[in-house]
Amino acid sequence: MQKNRSSETAEGVAAYRAMETMRPKNDRVINDPYATLFLGTKWKKMITSPIHSWLAKMIGNLKYPGFYGSLIARVRFMNECIKECFPTDHTQLVILGAGYNMSAYCFQKILRNAKVFEVDYPSTQKDKLIKIRKHLNNIPDNITYIPLNFETDDIKATLIMNGYVPSEKTLFIWEGVTYFLEQESVEKSLNFIVDNSAKGSNVAFDYFPPEVIDGTTSDRLGKEMNKLVKKIGEPYKFGIEPDDIENFLKHYRFKHIYKSSASEVRNTYFHGDNKNRKVSILFNFVRATTY
Repeated sequence: MQKNRSSETAEGVAAYRAMETMRPKNDRVINDPYATLFLGTKWKKMITSPIHSWLAKMIGNLKYPGFYGSLIARVRFMNECIKECFPTDHTQLVILGAGYNMSAYCFQKILRNAKVFEVDYPSTQKDKLIKIRKHLNNIPDNITYIPLNFETDDIKATLIMNGYVPSEKTLFIWEGVTYFLEQESVEKSLNFIVDNSAKGSNVAFDYFPPEVIDGTTSDRLGKEMNKLVKKIGEPYKFGIEPDDIENFLKHYRFKHIYKSSASEVRNTYFHGDNKNRKVSILFNFVRATTY
């Protein structure tokens, strides 16, 4: 991440959310009516012009096979985690590395009695807030925005200073983040979650295998993703094999570890013609519960 600019990957994810939302109601897998707020002229033109949209999808499917479907599967996985935890016994939602994620707005109804904390790199969050204030009437009272650098700042002190209560049951959404962090930062965050949330709290995140991180993968999409993030100055740093994720999380005192792949999410939540949408074997998701 470059110091004084928002994340290019965050804008790209918002564009895919917007494209999916523009599909017919019965055909889309997710719905994010706020995603277009964060798109620059290039992306808006690409998704609103039929010819540009068609060309973008065609080129994207050729160069990044399975990426679009996998990204939408990732969002749906995280959405289901939110719907399972609220408005039942969880009272706090922490979105780590929130980017342009608008789950707090998309799920306002079930989150109305919860405290929501959006934690992200300062420049990306600053840009997000500028756009929210420009296009929306107000920010819900239960959302707190917290600028934080995961590599250098104290997540515990910063959250507590902003009203986070460690004794409450919390869901931590960590979408599209872990592979941009050093392993030490990932481990520190997991320790924080276990040590500073009530028993039965949950974390949900996605991850790539190590060969995508270091560029040794033979998978075409993996190679292209690795090259792209290096080109825009946001290189991958952390990866783990799906076969190792359960023991990894158990080491950090998590239980009830539920693993899923993009194809499993597709088979569960993509209906009709969506069942045939291409996804990648590289995209893996997990949800785990604190002791």
